[in-house]
Amino acid sequence: MDSQLIISQKKQKNSYHSKIELLSPAKINLYLNIVGKSGGYHRLESIAERISLFDKISIKIKPGSSINISSNNKQLETKKNLCYKAAKLIKDVLNIPFGFDICLEKNIPIGSGLGGGSSNAAFTLLGIKQLLALDISRDDLYRMGQKLGSDVNFFLADAKFAYLSGRGQIVEPLPSKIRLKHFIIWPKTFVSTKVVYKNSKAKLTRFFSNVNMLKYSLKNKDYFLIKKGIYNHLEKSAFSLCNSLANLKEALIKRNIFSAMSGSGSAFYTLGSEKQSIIKTAVPDKWILGSFQTF
Repeated sequence: MDSQLIISQKKQKNSYHSKIELLSPAKINLYLNIVGKSGGYHRLESIAERISLFDKISIKIKPGSSINISSNNKQLETKKNLCYKAAKLIKDVLNIPFGFDICLEKNIPIGSGLGGGSSNAAFTLLGIKQLLALDISRDDLYRMGQKLGSDVNFFLADAKFAYLSGRGQIVEPLPSKIRLKHFIIWPKTFVSTKVVYKNSKAKLTRFFSNVNMLKYSLKNKDYFLIKKGIYNHLEKSAFSLCNSLANLKEALIKRNIFSAMSGSGSAFYTLGSEKQSIIKTAVPDKWILGSFQTF
């Protein structure tokens, strides 16, 4: 597990009150294409990048068997929270006799396509594994991650960049030492992931901005080809469902600002050294989450 993402860890001799604090990073999709359907699910190919926008998760072992969730966003204090689901899953699978107090400091916007919920699930699993020194293989973690959500395995993989296939649960880390810079723009609009996927159609033919070119450009630090290779098949579907997203893209294009939508939306990211002052002429200042980079 990447030690950069562990803020602190304190173990007690009897395990109770042992505590770990972690950073739970966001992701963006540099590439996302729908290549078909199988078993009722969309088959995709994607390249995801882990970025320096974080939630914070604190996990404390407690007597009893209950799992308690607290958060700066009270709407997340529910059993539907993916931190809760991840903790319950690993407890059930491994028959862990302890309970957990989990505190989630939420900074990654919900419903933004930045993978916050999947990241929270992954880092809850990793945090409990680290805290209890559990002997769990990567494959076993992946099997648990697949039950929690399509993007969870990407965050379990400890990769800055990865190629994702299947439903997104098959992960191939990509070797690259490049560090990309982005502004993240979130128009505070929610679009349903399920509806965006349902409204999209598979693109079964190859085209110029393909995934292999992006793999090559990341490996060889070719910024020109990276920009050429960025693609999100779901943009068209999301734009047809939400005019404000199409309007945002158009406003950025008019100012020659390159941008792409992440995942099923609604956040957008830029690439390179765009100045925030220029972006502010296209969007309200409150929509700009900040400047982030590969992490």
